[in-house]
Amino acid sequence: MIDDCNDCCGDTKNDKTLADLKAGEQSTIICISGDDSLKRRLSSMGVVKGTQISLDRKAPLGDPRAYELMGYKLSLRQAEAKQIVIEG
Repeated sequence: MIDDCNDCCGDTKNDKTLADLKAGEQSTIICISGDDSLKRRLSSMGVVKGTQISLDRKAPLGDPRAYELMGYKLSLRQAEAKQIVIEG
């Protein structure tokens, strides 16, 4: 089941998102906003509620970014990272 941010977070504009992490910082995923296809794609890669995730590094111009979760690295665009609400 993919958690809907409308149910758990409300207005995601005021929430901390994955795009707000700095290199080396770690947080826990709360939910994913956006359309269902994005939610399904991210979920299939392990981006689900309760997962610990950290920012490993950014590309020289800041996009894309490499995140580490569950022992592997995942590259996401900043626009995608802004759809992932985290604790903090």
